[in-house]
Amino acid sequence: MKLDARWLQIVFLASFLLLGALARDFAITPAQVALCFGAALATQAAWQWGLALPQRRQWGGYLSALVSAFGICILVRAENLWAHPLLAAVAMSSKYLLRAGSGAVRSHVFNPANLAAFAAWAWLPGTWLSPGQWGAQTLAALWFIALGLVVTRRAQRWDVSLVFLASWAVLLAGRLLWLGYAWDPGAAMWLQQVGNGAVLLFAFFMISDPMTTPQRRDARLAYAVAVAAGAFGWQYLGFRPHGLIVALFVASLAVPLINRRWPQPRFAWAPAGPRPARPSRQLSRT
Repeated sequence: MKLDARWLQIVFLASFLLLGALARDFAITPAQVALCFGAALATQAAWQWGLALPQRRQWGGYLSALVSAFGICILVRAENLWAHPLLAAVAMSSKYLLRAGSGAVRSHVFNPANLAAFAAWAWLPGTWLSPGQWGAQTLAALWFIALGLVVTRRAQRWDVSLVFLASWAVLLAGRLLWLGYAWDPGAAMWLQQVGNGAVLLFAFFMISDPMTTPQRRDARLAYAVAVAAGAFGWQYLGFRPHGLIVALFVASLAVPLINRRWPQPRFAWAPAGPRPARPSRQLSRT
């Protein structure tokens, strides 16, 4: 029996949180990390036990809380101790409160970590996002891509990641050409914009979330292009920060309508055997 793909996400995200905390001095404290994880797990447990969900007694029912907590800790910074646990509680509660669709296509609307990041930037005082913390080291980018591909392939959403990255790369290259940059320093600027850790984290762990992307494949690919275009317009034409986070937040509102127009049973996280039987057609309550 193969591991649930979220275990790979957890190992991957943990390595980058530790790398940041130990090697790059991210502005986050151990207390903030502990409170974030505690709130995410406690909130997930409260909802699962309160609703008597079958996963409440199993580790698998809490893996998404760990993944979301890692995402929040990696992206969000705060000048207090209450912001991270509050965002974690809101993010996990959104899975149960903000849902759309009916029957086999019913699911939560927002990726929890994306919702938390958007809330930290747009609504919560004393918090901000730190999206460029890794720099553009080639080795880090290669690790992001390699491990990200493993995770998204296991989740059958690798196509969304690659289409988004290709669209984002083309848009950024077109901008540099339009501005008249020469190869040097244009190529270096393009590599930094495309290959930084925040973009790859977004591509492999937010927009590729199988629970909050369209279930129909061609709709997913169009969705990835639309998010890239929206983020580009917000950030480089509107000159506003955090285009990726904002674009995904807004685009998520359209996913229930897309799934309603082209209904398919939604993806379910579950351990898969050697020959998985189309997990996108399995059902789940969480």
